[in-house]
Amino acid sequence: MRKDVSVDIKSLLGEAGESAGLGLFTRSEWGGLDRRTNRPRIQKPGLALSGFTKHVYGDRIQILGLTEIDYLVSIPESDARENLEKYISRGLCALVITRGLEPPAVLMEVARAHGVVVLGTELMTSTFIQRITRRLEDLLSPTATVHGVLVDVLGVGVLLIGRSGVGKSEAALDLVLKGHRLVADDVVQVTMRPPDTVWGAATELHQHYMEIRGMGILNITHLFGVAAVRDNKKLEVVVELSEIESSDFDRLGTESNVWPILTVDVPLVRIPLRAGRNIASLIEVVARNQLLKRRGHDSAREFQDKVNARIRAGVAAVTSGTPQSVPRSSSQIIGVNEVE
Repeated sequence: MRKDVSVDIKSLLGEAGESAGLGLFTRSEWGGLDRRTNRPRIQKPGLALSGFTKHVYGDRIQILGLTEIDYLVSIPESDARENLEKYISRGLCALVITRGLEPPAVLMEVARAHGVVVLGTELMTSTFIQRITRRLEDLLSPTATVHGVLVDVLGVGVLLIGRSGVGKSEAALDLVLKGHRLVADDVVQVTMRPPDTVWGAATELHQHYMEIRGMGILNITHLFGVAAVRDNKKLEVVVELSEIESSDFDRLGTESNVWPILTVDVPLVRIPLRAGRNIASLIEVVARNQLLKRRGHDSAREFQDKVNARIRAGVAAVTSGTPQSVPRSSSQIIGVNEVE
């Protein structure tokens, strides 16, 4: 997690909190909303309310539920004040009291003395923890912008990359016509989500729009309906469209090519462009093959295993004195020259 990215508490009370359904409101009036957190994890005080504050992390939002509030009102006020002094003096960024519970007066007094904002929510503790953790992960996750087109093909997030004008948008439009969904065209905002996934979305300005050379800007939602678009998608495979003729293209598909982004290695497939090739259909097959790999079926490796088994069988036959043709490689079986 990037420690140079942080979120102020005030933003969680605004649109960032409303969109996540946090339902936060202020219970204090002495400020402290400018304090920041750079951690997506929250903390419940637990033993800290009894005076053991060694493992209290001030940069995490502190959550107090029914158990914590009941404990504070059940012990003598002098003990509660002493323990709260040790706890809140750790430089807490914010206190959140769940279930709409009223905070004890001693808690508010100590929080005021240290300038720590006290917030409230009507949500159950478990529900609030799930929502705020997910929201903080979104706000604090590393982000980047890439040039490409992101489409949802059969539930697989496919990012099309290549030089400008190579035909990425046209291929994506063909996929939309086949019933697949556009996520972002030209500018894709990618976000790394723990532990090791990357999600892509369009910018607010570009959302649901596509540019086709010679036609201009198209609104995909208006043309094909809401089922032809989606707001975001997990990025699972990258397809590079290239006009370069090269022998480096993987003939068998056994090479593990990856496209690194935001510390995550995403599988990469290179498709050479040639006249007459149906690129949209090829991309659809890439997505289908990715679905097979999810289920543990790698066609290329299965084929390679069969070839190797045949080679071993041929070598064994020659060694035993039974002559037969022994293929030297996978290429000899599929043909030395590429079948067009």
